[in-house]
Amino acid sequence: MARGQPFHCPPGVTLRDRSEQRQAQLAKRQALMAKLAKNAADRRSSTPAAMASAPARLHRNVDAYMAALAAQPLHRLGESEVVQLTPAYVRIVRSAAEVAVDGSAQVVMPWPPGRLSPSAIVSLLAVAAVGSAERTIVTVQRSTETSRAPADEVRAIVYPYARSTHAQARQVQLDRHVLGTTNFEHVKRYMSGGGGAAKDYHQVLARVRQLNGTASDGRSYAEFEHPILDEIVPHGPPRGDRPSNSSLLWRTRNKTDITRQSRSGEADDPAKAAFYLYTLRAGDRIGVELRAIAKSPDLLILDLSRNGRDRLGWDWLERAKEMVNCIRTVHPTTGILVVADDPWTYRAARFDLLGVKLPGRKGKMMPATGHIVYSPTSGIVTDIGTRAIAIEGGAQPDADGFFGEVDRNIERLRALVNRLLTLGDQEGAATVRNLIATVRRSACLPGSLAELSRFLERETSTAIADDRLAIYRVASDVATLTDPRSLASQADAEHGTVTGARELMRKLEFATPMTSLLEAAIQPALRSSSRSVFVFRSDMVAEFAADRLSHDHPKLRARLNDNVILFGGERVLATVTGMPNSSRNQFKRAILVAPTRSAILATLAQPWLPDKVLVLADADTLAYAARDAEQLADEIDIAPLAARLRAFATRAAGRVAEIGRHAIQFEMPTDDVEFPTGAVVDLTGGVRGARNLLEIVLKNGQRILARRNTGIVLRDDGSATTAFIERPACQIRAGDEVCVIGPGFVERARTLINIRATAAEEIRNYHEQVTRRFGEIDGSSVQARLRALVARMGEPNVSTETAHYWIDLRDQLDKPLCDVVPHAPQDEATFLRFTRALGIGERLALTYWRWAVVAQRTHRLRYGNIFHDAFRGILTDTHAALASSQDRRAEIRTLRAMAEEHVSVVDEVRSIQAS
Repeated sequence: MARGQPFHCPPGVTLRDRSEQRQAQLAKRQALMAKLAKNAADRRSSTPAAMASAPARLHRNVDAYMAALAAQPLHRLGESEVVQLTPAYVRIVRSAAEVAVDGSAQVVMPWPPGRLSPSAIVSLLAVAAVGSAERTIVTVQRSTETSRAPADEVRAIVYPYARSTHAQARQVQLDRHVLGTTNFEHVKRYMSGGGGAAKDYHQVLARVRQLNGTASDGRSYAEFEHPILDEIVPHGPPRGDRPSNSSLLWRTRNKTDITRQSRSGEADDPAKAAFYLYTLRAGDRIGVELRAIAKSPDLLILDLSRNGRDRLGWDWLERAKEMVNCIRTVHPTTGILVVADDPWTYRAARFDLLGVKLPGRKGKMMPATGHIVYSPTSGIVTDIGTRAIAIEGGAQPDADGFFGEVDRNIERLRALVNRLLTLGDQEGAATVRNLIATVRRSACLPGSLAELSRFLERETSTAIADDRLAIYRVASDVATLTDPRSLASQADAEHGTVTGARELMRKLEFATPMTSLLEAAIQPALRSSSRSVFVFRSDMVAEFAADRLSHDHPKLRARLNDNVILFGGERVLATVTGMPNSSRNQFKRAILVAPTRSAILATLAQPWLPDKVLVLADADTLAYAARDAEQLADEIDIAPLAARLRAFATRAAGRVAEIGRHAIQFEMPTDDVEFPTGAVVDLTGGVRGARNLLEIVLKNGQRILARRNTGIVLRDDGSATTAFIERPACQIRAGDEVCVIGPGFVERARTLINIRATAAEEIRNYHEQVTRRFGEIDGSSVQARLRALVARMGEPNVSTETAHYWIDLRDQLDKPLCDVVPHAPQDEATFLRFTRALGIGERLALTYWRWAVVAQRTHRLRYGNIFHDAFRGILTDTHAALASSQDRRAEIRTLRAMAEEHVSVVDEVRSIQAS
């Protein structure tokens, strides 16, 4: 047995040990399988048969492809006007042709994001290949005719596939004259015989010249005058039955008499077709399906848009890696085109999915080629002659948010996700992610959950209200995660993360951080003569916000009725953008309330925005959006848009730093907890050892000693109202206004708040918890239960007599609050063992510990610093403090007002060496 190993806990039997053993076995197995697969692939590639069967790559003229595609007229469905491809599809088709040339990999991200059609990409690539074939002269029945050389084949795979892949491609028509004439020129080449599947393909498409809009019922329809983009390349799975609408000209065949002529059908055969789209769904067996394709496809289109990622699930990156590895093994010459619509996905695809590590232990990761193309028009086509997009407005982006208990709880839930993934519990991890989304969604409501429930019941019905409130409920997820049979309950046993989330949701029943944040943001709009637009996640949330705010702000109702202030969902900003310039320019302010990070960037990418754009979100969303905006600005090639994105990134990142990442707890020090007296406020924590410190000298004679990264509270001069922000001590400069949380601040706080009553309430609660939980321990007598309690603690130095003092609380429960004295261990480690043995969670135990230990004089300095952090969080993250401490709203506002009197100007900042 290892030295120091407890007798009752042999090695290798804990949950962590079993998890590590399982991971080690899995790693060995995967390494062995990878080695076997590599050896098998090397043997196959080295055989003469494999070398002889390896096809020579086609030489594709990409520029000729794009020229031929530009020469093909396009129409919107049922319209006669000629349109052109959007910049996004021009870039995607070019990249598809490039990866088909040499089997390389590229990542393309159109921005702003929109729905993409992989089916349209393959069809457009086929049109380009057919139209770019060189013209030749052939002899047909003793006469010379203009024909074309054989076209490059286009055979592609789409993964993950769904029927919605074809939606956009069915809204675009190819001009029958150019398409039919081009394919008829190819048909002339086969008039002397031969041709196979290529002949069948060109022969069918050449018949579109006969279309005139007349349907089988004898009537004329504009939508049948030209073939649609989706029907010029057949599609289907590599194995099994194909759908009825997957063959060549499937739509035209059913609605007109064009297909009454005979054909061989080889163009629709996946084993013979020269132009074909293989469809692989997310649930298919990838290896089996890929091996069913006899001839290597030209490219794989990996759809990592939002819809594609949703089909693959939470572990979409691992599923995508599996697909890439399999295609490289089965069809190593196939090019890979990844289509993304999110900056984080774009980067993950370039580095984690397709990146290549250079040789050597310190070799860098070389990312795959990537393109971000700005395309403000969604869809496949846009009008010809559209003027160049001018970027207007949005020069003053701003951000505000909160951190507090909400984001702190989300951080703990993320840690639980990682623990569950380590244990191999994918379903449990997905449940925790759903819980994270619900917590964030609820915290970002412009009112409490109870107010939302009352609003929905008043405006709709009980059944509809229950249905719409379902996305704000966590009961089912919490029940699943706390089930004793689940891995989550074991992984979270020592942390109480899920229980903390449930407690947080109960607090959100009464108030949310976004409530006070929105109330502060609406004040300038109520005072201004210009117009403002508030963008919410949905119209329902916008109506709820308008109803709730109108009660407290009567002026708002009149402004909403006069359209001076607009509340709406995501489309309300597009409504303003579509107004005439005279009306649109009256809007000077846009406030985005709780948007997603993708919605933030998509809004910033709009051609027109009001001068002032304010984003209200939690600190995590702002931090991620700032990071993505910075990356997007580096990639995009439009200078005004890049400048707008960088301005937002700078402001959002700065605001997140100003808020700080505090767990807001309204805990005040008792009279026995003191800050150092005198003119020096020491925030170093009293840690020994040589270190570099900063001394901040104030004009009032006070000095602050702090580490370089210690957060210092400043008054924000740039805010119209009193506001406090946080900055590291190393960024403090002469002239800054610092709020000094020192002895004077604490003494004033004691006169404002009944500190002793607050502490006594916590101690009384602690005593009640100990009494109840001790009574639940099995045992026929108090001594038997005490022996069981001491055994649970596993601390040999604790006797039953000592433990008896800790649980003998009958007198304390009957005393007045002012006379309550804590009966508790005086050592933190022993205290935590004692509470853990009683079944009290660690977070709650730490809260009790702060109040039980404050009487110890040796801890005054350390806990003075802890309370400094608590005050700092209350001042800089007000909205989170108000939401988590509804019963102390007046006290919090009083403290913030008092903080104004403790602001002093920095005279000098200097480095000192302490030892």
